[in-house]
Amino acid sequence: MSIMNWSANYLEEKNIDESKTVIEWLLCETLSCSRMDLYLQFDRPMSESELAIFRPMLLKCAANQPVQQVVGNCEFYGIKLAVNEHVLIPRPETERLVEESISLSEKIFKDINHSTVEKKEGNKTEDKEPAFIPPAELRILDIGSGSGCIAIALAMHIPYAKITAIEKSDEAVKVLKRNINFYNLEKRISVIHADIRGYRPAIPFHMIVSNPPYVAEHEMSTLDQNVSYFEPYLALSDKDNGLSFYRFFAEMFTNWMSPKGVALLEYGGNGQTLEMKKIFSAYEHRVIKDYQQDDRVFVVNMKAEA
Repeated sequence: MSIMNWSANYLEEKNIDESKTVIEWLLCETLSCSRMDLYLQFDRPMSESELAIFRPMLLKCAANQPVQQVVGNCEFYGIKLAVNEHVLIPRPETERLVEESISLSEKIFKDINHSTVEKKEGNKTEDKEPAFIPPAELRILDIGSGSGCIAIALAMHIPYAKITAIEKSDEAVKVLKRNINFYNLEKRISVIHADIRGYRPAIPFHMIVSNPPYVAEHEMSTLDQNVSYFEPYLALSDKDNGLSFYRFFAEMFTNWMSPKGVALLEYGGNGQTLEMKKIFSAYEHRVIKDYQQDDRVFVVNMKAEA
């Protein structure tokens, strides 16, 4: 029996979900190869030095530690990011927030910079007509940046974005800066090491994005063990009913967001939608569903003046 099949069976006996995928991930990391290369070399025996790397990782996964933490990286929106026990592992649901943010960015960019200029032909000045004047930047605030998954994905897909990433955790900031430096985005993403509740921006933002802690304290015990035990508590729960950050945002966004700006907030899904609508009743808002067709992203705009 191959090491792949034996290891996958071992994890199955430990009730580890998607055991074969986990083993593929561990082997790719151990052998520094792609998944395709893994199967092209399916019958190649592993050396003792390779097994010395593989075995400890296998035991960690058998103890229910997330494979992303075990190998020290994950993929998010096509980007490889460093992760550890101090940051939340990015989820596919958050990719929906990124996707919608990128989709909205061009329209917001044009709306905030549309102006009237004089069109000249030679020495003759013709009638004025609307024109788009490319501005220096689209200012984006990423609240609770963690690994930087949202900020980095937006910076790589919105070339005119200038992003402020705010993060409270000392250890998470180290991971955040590591990922920013890896992609040479230091000039595009500014890191603020602070608690968002004490933050007061000098100028408003055109876009605000956040995946804040939204698991209610009483629901923490219902989470899978590999989440509740291994991932940072403060990135998962607000130690309240899961809605405290959104209430704070609703109070502050009138000062933090430009008149034509937008905020995109990940939240806890269908069970929180009604409360989210109440919290943001002073704003225009709509709900975006995730890839599983559950409510997931709350989009907030200033109400148009009558």
